[in-house]
Amino acid sequence: MGYDQVAGLLGGIGLFLLGMALMTDGLKQAAGNALRDILGSVTRGRLRALAAGFSVTALVQSSSAVTVAAIGFVNAGLLSLGGAIWVVFGANLGTTMTSWLVSLLGVTLRIEALALPAIGLGALLRLLFPGGRRGAVGEAIAGFGLFFLGIALLKEAFSGLAGGLDLAGLADGGVFGALAFVGFGFLVTLLTQSSSASIAIAITAAAGGLFGLESAAAMVIGANLGTTSTAVFAALGATPNAKRVAAAHVSFNLLVGVVALAVLPLLLALVTALGEDLHLPGQSTTAVTLALFHSLVKLLGILLMWPLGGPLVRWLQHRFVTAEEDEGRPRHLDPTTLQVPSLALESLVLELRRLGAIAVAMANAALSESPPPPRRLAERRAALEALAATIGDFLHRLEAVRLTPQQAEALPHALRLVQHYREVGRLAGAIAEARLSDPAPSGPLQPMLEDYRRSVANSLRLPEPDEVGDWGEAPAETADRIEAGYQQLKARLLRAAAQGAPDPTTLDRLMTVVGQQRRCGEYAAKARLRFRRIRDALEGREAGPAAPESLVHED
Repeated sequence: MGYDQVAGLLGGIGLFLLGMALMTDGLKQAAGNALRDILGSVTRGRLRALAAGFSVTALVQSSSAVTVAAIGFVNAGLLSLGGAIWVVFGANLGTTMTSWLVSLLGVTLRIEALALPAIGLGALLRLLFPGGRRGAVGEAIAGFGLFFLGIALLKEAFSGLAGGLDLAGLADGGVFGALAFVGFGFLVTLLTQSSSASIAIAITAAAGGLFGLESAAAMVIGANLGTTSTAVFAALGATPNAKRVAAAHVSFNLLVGVVALAVLPLLLALVTALGEDLHLPGQSTTAVTLALFHSLVKLLGILLMWPLGGPLVRWLQHRFVTAEEDEGRPRHLDPTTLQVPSLALESLVLELRRLGAIAVAMANAALSESPPPPRRLAERRAALEALAATIGDFLHRLEAVRLTPQQAEALPHALRLVQHYREVGRLAGAIAEARLSDPAPSGPLQPMLEDYRRSVANSLRLPEPDEVGDWGEAPAETADRIEAGYQQLKARLLRAAAQGAPDPTTLDRLMTVVGQQRRCGEYAAKARLRFRRIRDALEGREAGPAAPESLVHED
């Protein structure tokens, strides 16, 4: 292998990867919100999810972008794990469009006929319309040109290698020879982090006569297996949902790789027959046959996963579970208890206490001497929101059950209690972030601010199941104490500001943080009052002394 062949091979791979990157980035920018809108419409149904994954991948030529978007929708609660997995399976099929571009245009195209003019036109549009949609289209067009230019260099390099490199022994090595080409495809994909590059090499090398169809097909299988490395690398240190989607992607490609390798002669016979029916001469027949093989392998994977999808999703939902995610799962709610309303309501009370425990723990952490990093509280808040959503769904189902008047009276209080604890969690995150990013100023103001923070923290608690005494007055008294402390602190801060310290900007910041602390404590007190109202309703007691309609004051 001479210098020219090595340089052509490396240059072709480089231009191919650069062209793919420009094409993908340009198409994503030109498409605007199309990716988000298409994936956001996938609410249920495997076929819709498959179609969305395929169409978006074919549009932007990036299965990685589709996978990341699908994970984002799962994390935001807009897409189920099952829907995301089938979107990823559809994206796997969408990657075959690159094979068809290479086989139908890249192998037979005269480079000067399309590639060079596309690069020139694309660069011109990019220069004339920087930052706009037209510029993005130009970037994509230039990417297409570089893509085909890279294919042309690969084709030329492999044509030169075919005469001086004898791979007949390896290609005719039976099972071990096929495994060697599988390993080669995997290695190229691992090094380039692009299965498209591996498949382009396989198609151009086979079309150039460097090795046969069976070896090229084995390399395509290896490239598909190599894409699992990208998913594994992306999932390291990622969210649980990202790890689950990556595991599904790995499972898909491992399953189809093993099956395709086992029935490789049968698949090749099928695609060869289909390729001959197209009556394409010379090199194009081999290239199109490989593109057909790639598509058939992906379709085979979808067919194999169709009956396994449900069990796979259920298995993955119990894997990669973090402590926060486990905390956000209900431990007492069960749809079967809806048949016995009294039992369902007792389970609801226990779950509401768990919700309150999470919220109050977040507030205590935010108001502690050393607040935790915002990321930690964001994880706890995700658990809080997940549990709140589950409780809300259970409450809506309870509304459809025949309840006694006393039992029905408890439901509105439960709904409001959920909202109060969600506010406590939200405010806790804001307080911690503000305290970490801009600590309280030193000097005479600091003791006042610290005293109020500790006063609010000491007021945070949950009503115990066996708590005795007048539940109705205690939350109101707590809220009044928090409000009185706030007004005293506010007056002192204003007097200090009138004397020149703090300055107006610092004063506004301090009042914002103190106001958040006040509302956090008052929402926790109001939730305790709602909890008391729920217990009164369920136990048939009359409501205690009237409390203010709102215990939470606005700034």
